[in-house]
Amino acid sequence: MGKYRLGDIICMTRKSLSITQEKLSEGICSVETLSRVENGKQNPSRDTYELLMERMGRSRERSYSMMSISDYDILEKMKLFEDHINLYEYNRAEKILDEIKKTLINTNLNKQYLLKSETIINYRLNRITAEEFLERLEKAILLTIPQYGKISLAGWPLNFHEVGLMLNISSAYAQNKNYIKAIDILEDANSVMKQSYMDEQQRALLQATISNNLSKWYGLIGEYEKAIEVAKEGIMVCKRHRLGHVLPNLIYNLVWNKEQLIDKGVLPPERKKECISYLKQTYYLACAMQQPFIEQFMIEHIKTVYGDIQANLIIY
Repeated sequence: MGKYRLGDIICMTRKSLSITQEKLSEGICSVETLSRVENGKQNPSRDTYELLMERMGRSRERSYSMMSISDYDILEKMKLFEDHINLYEYNRAEKILDEIKKTLINTNLNKQYLLKSETIINYRLNRITAEEFLERLEKAILLTIPQYGKISLAGWPLNFHEVGLMLNISSAYAQNKNYIKAIDILEDANSVMKQSYMDEQQRALLQATISNNLSKWYGLIGEYEKAIEVAKEGIMVCKRHRLGHVLPNLIYNLVWNKEQLIDKGVLPPERKKECISYLKQTYYLACAMQQPFIEQFMIEHIKTVYGDIQANLIIY
């Protein structure tokens, strides 16, 4: 979960809406008090905080119900749920989610988590259409950000789960071939990640995932150089923070976009050797990270683009 002071949340939200301190504080507190709160020199009372956030269209319970989970068992189940999702084990994930439902208290953020998780499972198990997938994800984010879709979220103090939800929504737009919209959402999320308030490791994980998806979508609209640049940024984040599970996808995106530039004559054919080398690294990384789907995908890609001989070389 992203960690913020209340003053940070107020300041970032106010600036994202281009509201002056004078306008925000009018009738609630003095401008001097608001300034001290935003600078971290004074904590606001709960009433003051809620009134300020309500004036900016934010949920009352936002900061006081940030999925306040101290139960280790619930946290472990949430992690296990995510592991099953990442391994495409959706039926197992659904069973874990049923256990989580019995324990979570009834807050907007918890409702958001459950709605998002149920939506992902139902879509992956072909129970809902791509249109319904997107509709339910956007319904989930409206639970904590009522102004979603009306304003840019680039400067908002989003928490870890809200940024994850933006990633899901972006993917839903991409599923519908609306790559421009998918990119716009992720660029907003990327801007949030450049803020210094979120926990460093959580921020790194989100940055790597955002870079992975952005490099895909930029490549699919033909902006190959931009896609390569974004993939390299993600790879550096993974190396700096030792995030091995995202790295194979980022390297593959780097290679795929370089292959497109080679095919178009922008890069010389000799660069194919470099691409093969990267693909081999990706295959071995996937093996080390126990990602059989990516292992097989790499083999199939090498067979298709470079022939059976190259594919056999990485296996034997």
